[in-house]
Amino acid sequence: MATLNWRTATTVILHDNLIPNPNAEHDLLGRLQNVRVAVEGSFLHIDPRQPQAVEAAAGSNEFNVHIVPATAVKSVTYREIKRRGTLVGF
Repeated sequence: MATLNWRTATTVILHDNLIPNPNAEHDLLGRLQNVRVAVEGSFLHIDPRQPQAVEAAAGSNEFNVHIVPATAVKSVTYREIKRRGTLVGF
C-alpha cells in the first residue's frame, strides 16, 4: 500500500449515510465537514475526525479511516489557500 496523500476537504457529501460519527458511532453521517480525505484509485479514504482531534492525537498512530467507493461520493469540496506576498525572515 502506498503512502496516502491526505488533504482537508471542507465538505464531503455521500449518497447515503455511511460514515460513523467519531463522537457517537451509532450515528451514521452522509455529510462531513473539515475532514481529511485521500484518493487511492477509485476509493476515497475518509478520516472523520475534526482538525482539533487530529492535533490532539498527534503522537498516536491509530485512528479509524473509512473507505468508500467513488460511486458512493456525491461531491468533495476543497479550499486551496494561496498566500500572497513574501515572508520577511527574522
